[in-house]
Amino acid sequence: MEYYGATDQGLRRSNNQDAFQVKIAGNLLLATVCDGMGGANGGNIASALGVQTYNKKLARYINSALSFVFLGDIPEFGVPCPSFPELRISDYITKSVAVANAEIYNTAEADPSLRGMGTTLTACVVTPTGVVTTNIGDSRIYYAKDGKLSQLTRDHSLVQSLVDEGRITEEEAQTHPNRHVILRALGVDETVEADVASFPFTDGMLLLCSDGLSNYYNEEFFLKTLESPLSCREKAELFIEYANHQGGADNITAVVIKL
Repeated sequence: MEYYGATDQGLRRSNNQDAFQVKIAGNLLLATVCDGMGGANGGNIASALGVQTYNKKLARYINSALSFVFLGDIPEFGVPCPSFPELRISDYITKSVAVANAEIYNTAEADPSLRGMGTTLTACVVTPTGVVTTNIGDSRIYYAKDGKLSQLTRDHSLVQSLVDEGRITEEEAQTHPNRHVILRALGVDETVEADVASFPFTDGMLLLCSDGLSNYYNEEFFLKTLESPLSCREKAELFIEYANHQGGADNITAVVIKL
């Protein structure tokens, strides 16, 4: 497996409120992207807390479960795990989201200057038998294979709700004046619900990104880049370059994973 992540301030922002992390836990890979919001410093703090707290907690759950299943002898990264279904990855994700949400919320409550800060979160766990995804907000995960590109996550945004209601089209959503309004975020309220889904993908390409990239979504370019013979590092850097070339209106983060 190959992977690489990159982030960039973009051309119009004074700082970068995106954060990402790729982490190995036992024989699994954890990848997370957060896009913070909330004042000059709040977004930075929220995204950093979101990535660090979520990944740390999830890795502990996974390592603990693997140690129990294999009686302390955890398999190396990428090694097939026959007892994988017993690890209940979806449950561990839900619990880790709750811990990260509480960490951000309590930090904001303790500091009036940070009140209202929050962050999107999109993440995946890559296992030898598939991929488990989660998301809150409008950061996304795409999957490419055999000339087809799919969006694995669904935005928690105002424009997505308008699309779902049939009031605007997908094309109109791309340029809607309220396209940046999200309806769900990590750390804004005492509790939050994350979408969690499992996919039986064992090959192909994954792209995790903030809306600084997905706002310039072009199916042909995204698919061509992901399925090109370039390395994951070259692909991630090309996505950053592409978003800046399109205007770079927001912070840009791209994590590319070759299954």
